[in-house]
Amino acid sequence: MNEGFYIGLTLFSVFMASCSQVILKKSAMNDRLSGLSYFVNRATVSAYAIFFGCSLLTFYCLSHLPMVTVNVLECSAYVYILFFDRFFFGKPVTLRKVAGNLLIIIGIIVCLNR
Repeated sequence: MNEGFYIGLTLFSVFMASCSQVILKKSAMNDRLSGLSYFVNRATVSAYAIFFGCSLLTFYCLSHLPMVTVNVLECSAYVYILFFDRFFFGKPVTLRKVAGNLLIIIGIIVCLNR
């Protein structure tokens, strides 16, 4: 398979890991959970299972891509989190956040095209 496939697979893995972080945060914000159920509940266990799968997928991609490429692609999580914070938690998107994410995207493009 070509390098583009593994780059896409890495980006998918980062996206899914970011989704698992949203699930964990939503679970932590649940006021009905207390004691052991705060740590061991369906949402938390599912999120950690997704994150574990994403870690395995990232290790697989590392066997086909240079480590520098995978590390650069991992930075795309910040871009996903910007949108997730806005849509799931109602946090404002500020000019500083947009500027920072644009720098991240430019950095990813520069590193991938070297």
